[in-house]
Amino acid sequence: MDRNLYMTTGEFAALMGVSKHTLFHYDDIGLFSPEYVAENGYRMYSLYQLETLETILMLRDLGMPLKEIRQFLQVRSPKELLRIFTEREQQIEQELTRLKTMRGWIRQRRKKISMVMQQDFSEIGIHHFPERYYLIRQIDGTSEKDYMEKTNRLILDFKHAEQRNDYEVAYLQYGKNLSRQIYNAYDNVLLLLEQKPQHMEYRIMPEGDYLTGFHVGHWKNIGEAYERMEDYRKKHEIQTDTVYLERDMVDQLAVTSAEEYVTEIAVRIMS
Repeated sequence: MDRNLYMTTGEFAALMGVSKHTLFHYDDIGLFSPEYVAENGYRMYSLYQLETLETILMLRDLGMPLKEIRQFLQVRSPKELLRIFTEREQQIEQELTRLKTMRGWIRQRRKKISMVMQQDFSEIGIHHFPERYYLIRQIDGTSEKDYMEKTNRLILDFKHAEQRNDYEVAYLQYGKNLSRQIYNAYDNVLLLLEQKPQHMEYRIMPEGDYLTGFHVGHWKNIGEAYERMEDYRKKHEIQTDTVYLERDMVDQLAVTSAEEYVTEIAVRIMS
């Protein structure tokens, strides 16, 4: 054996930037074995094996499972490599889309939480909102089970159809209920979206100035916030629509108790 052409496991691992454990593992699974094993049990790797390990490491970095790499090494050809590259490129594109969607969701939540942390919840104000889109599903307002089931189903339908996560759970409340001091009767659940859905039927929340207030605590006690908004509206002689949007601002994702939930209530100002 020409010692100049061979390296020990440690030498070969250092040259290739991998650990000795990696080489031992590759040998154990039959993926990549030393060219020569000395009588004393030392594993010796040939310089000519460098290119094979480089191929393995490149395919591994592309996310290819070791089992598939082993199969490829047995039948490798330009045609087979082209197939692998095409397949991996498609997978990478899908992953990039998923990551971009997740980044958008994180940015949306960060913006909302940052705003909430600076908000005086006792304040009634006027905010300008851009045009938004929403998906709506009717629910049985007397059944919490029906509410949970249909909310979850709407979320799953949206994720499956649109391949997105950028939604906010919201509800519509109506002036006819408020005039009778009925503040927590709901017959709908919404997914509020900033970007238009491509594959699902949607409705539009118009751009404009909205009279806005906040409720902290369980939704069953939201009437106090509506009463504050109504006092403000009358005092400032503001004409509004009769459809109110309740949007979850702080929910179970950020707090442990429903008493810490924050709901934004908004109604469009009519010019």
